Amino acid sequence: MDVDDLRRPGQLRRLNCALLKLWGLRPCIGDAELVLTELATNAFQHGGGDDITVTWCADAARLIIQVKDSSHERPVLRAVDEVSERGRGLCIVEALAAEWGISEDGTTVHCALALPGRAA
Repeated sequence: MDVDDLRRPGQLRRLNCALLKLWGLRPCIGDAELVLTELATNAFQHGGGDDITVTWCADAARLIIQVKDSSHERPVLRAVDEVSERGRGLCIVEALAAEWGISEDGTTVHCALALPGRAA
C-alpha cells in the first residue's frame, strides 16, 4: 500500500457519508462507514491495488455495499481473539451486516445492512 492508498478509505468514508445523507439514510452511516472501511482496506491491501470499484445501492429495506478488486483470491473469515492485531475485517462485516458474501470469482465482496425502521 502506498501513501495514496492509505488515504483512499478516508475518501470513501466521506463519499459514503455524503451519499447516505443525500439518500436520507443517516441512521446507517456509522455501520456503513465501518464495513466500507474494512472491505476497502482489504481490497487495497490484498486485492491488487489501484483497480478497485465500490458500489452502493439501496432498496426498501437494505443498503448494499459492494467492493470489487482485481484479485481472484477469495477473502477468508479468520478466527481472531482479543490479542489479534490483524484479520478482524470480515468479522466486523459479519457482525454488522444482515448478510454478506463473496462472488464466485473472488473479486467482489458485498454486504447488506438492514435499514432501521424499514420492512423487508
